[in-house]
Amino acid sequence: MTRVKFCGLMSEEDIGIAVASGADALGFVTEYPVPVPWNIPRERSRRLVAGAPPFVTTVAVVGGPVETMLAIARTVRPHFVQLHGDETLEEIQAVCRELRETGIKALKALRIDVDTGLARFDVTDPIEACRTLADSGVAGLVVDSKTSSRPAGTGVALDWTVVRDIVSAVDIPVILAGGLTPDNVAEAIRETQPYGVDVISGVEKESGVKDAARMREFILAAKQALL
Repeated sequence: MTRVKFCGLMSEEDIGIAVASGADALGFVTEYPVPVPWNIPRERSRRLVAGAPPFVTTVAVVGGPVETMLAIARTVRPHFVQLHGDETLEEIQAVCRELRETGIKALKALRIDVDTGLARFDVTDPIEACRTLADSGVAGLVVDSKTSSRPAGTGVALDWTVVRDIVSAVDIPVILAGGLTPDNVAEAIRETQPYGVDVISGVEKESGVKDAARMREFILAAKQALL
């Protein structure tokens, strides 16, 4: 069954709604270096992560210099850090290497420009980029959309045929993000067969404000997509 991550959570109330809806993972955008509506400081993120219930995975979404991302990870202590910037292969490998002794694993977001179809990475072909990243030490890939106005949480869907090809090309988990809503997530899952899906703006009533009804609808649609 496809796993679901609700991202951009900023309060205990958000966590409660996400967990009650049936979320498998909780995402906290922590001191991201580009202004986004979901940014919270690392100490706040640490408290929210510590308050997550058993059997629910926690993820700190980060970006910026390697030392900053490592410092956030060591403060927040999530199960995973999600590298969501323009990290080079060497930077990704360094984060994975330095975190190994902590037990925290890394996910890498591969952001694909919706206008050009090119990956924001050293390797611009999305399939080849994912093959390269699969050997970098990361535990999984988050394939997300990017627009000129927003680095994440764009509300714009990717070309799902490309995502399907990525899932077939690599042997590590692929999480689909970008433009997912309660209305299209079931179709997206059937089209791409991802390990999981990741949503942020698609379950909000307004930017930065989660909608409990949409979160429940999203979970229901995602969990029933392959039944």
